[in-house]
Amino acid sequence: MKTKTERILSATQVVMWIIFIGLCIQTGATVISYCVSFYNPEAAKNLYMGLNFSELRQYDIGQYQALVFFVVALGTMKAYIAYLTIKIFKEINLSQPFSMEVAKLIQKISQAAFIAGLVALIAYGYIESLHNDGLKVNYNWPAGEFLLLAGVVFTIARVFKKGVELQSEHELTI
Repeated sequence: MKTKTERILSATQVVMWIIFIGLCIQTGATVISYCVSFYNPEAAKNLYMGLNFSELRQYDIGQYQALVFFVVALGTMKAYIAYLTIKIFKEINLSQPFSMEVAKLIQKISQAAFIAGLVALIAYGYIESLHNDGLKVNYNWPAGEFLLLAGVVFTIARVFKKGVELQSEHELTI
């Protein structure tokens, strides 16, 4: 019989798979609609779920490409973070939860969140420069959220790494 923790982790793993698949679909749909918008400029009015960059596409195709790149890069980073989280579920052993493999995965999540935060910060600055040129482009760049996540996960990674060291010392003591 599974313990309560094992059931919660199993349910969380299922939820993370759903999130990962959803993020892959979202990013893939954005890429496909972007490709379609090259041949049909009207497609830029609804790239994905109401994302409208048609004014920017009419203004400058290069800047349109750059903005879509930022959207796709951020979506890819989100999916990668979800994937790394799924890998943690594969690696974790509840009888000895502190392992170097899990610590490395947590560290990678921190790094990916930091990179996503930087991408969002750069994209936000890019959007601001477009606003200064008189273009209205609405997109919520969650730079602060990703940077906060990176800081929190980095702290957890350091604590987890210390747990690995303590667990190793404990095993040597016994």
